[in-house]
Amino acid sequence: MEFVYFSFVQGVLAFLAPCAVALLPGYIVAFISRDSQQNPSTAKQLYRGLKLAMLSILGILAVYAVAGILIIVAAQVLKDYMMWITIGMGVVLIIMGIAMVWGMDISFSINMNNPTHKTEAVEAFVFGIAYAIGALGCLFPLFLIVATQAMTASSAWLGASYIGAYFVGISGMMIAAILLSTFAKNWLMKYLRKILPHMERITGGLLILAGAYVIYYQSALL
Repeated sequence: MEFVYFSFVQGVLAFLAPCAVALLPGYIVAFISRDSQQNPSTAKQLYRGLKLAMLSILGILAVYAVAGILIIVAAQVLKDYMMWITIGMGVVLIIMGIAMVWGMDISFSINMNNPTHKTEAVEAFVFGIAYAIGALGCLFPLFLIVATQAMTASSAWLGASYIGAYFVGISGMMIAAILLSTFAKNWLMKYLRKILPHMERITGGLLILAGAYVIYYQSALL
């Protein structure tokens, strides 16, 4: 059951991936802060924020669904070696973490500065897709570990709980970020600007801890 909590933390960490979270300021400025109504009510702001969050989450789920299908297909070929692959991914996480703490940039960026989509709903969905690609591009081993553990779990219910916990983590963070953007844009932007320059090293330290835990967890099963 402890891996459920680990999966949840990995979902939160995926949201905080430097190449994903760096998209937030541009999204806040371009989309969240734009409102056709002057002084909208709190209820309307809440509805709009939740709508944008849900659409962004749908975009995230679309990307992760494709990644999950590819992992399942690959796992059928490599199923006899999944435990060692997972341990290998733990080592990869530690190496990535050390590189990020050292100051090496291993992320990539997605240009969201010139959105051409005509509707807010499409913009939110596309932002979710871009965010998921950024998170996977930075920290794909995190999701791979959760997915492989889900496929080797003792029951389908337990495996589903690992995946569910991961998505609760990343989705909960998306909802929180967009609601903060809706009701406290200036506050969130202020702290994002302070945190972003250090996000690489913060994430790196967390990756080292995650990688060490994965190796420990798998080694205990040998």
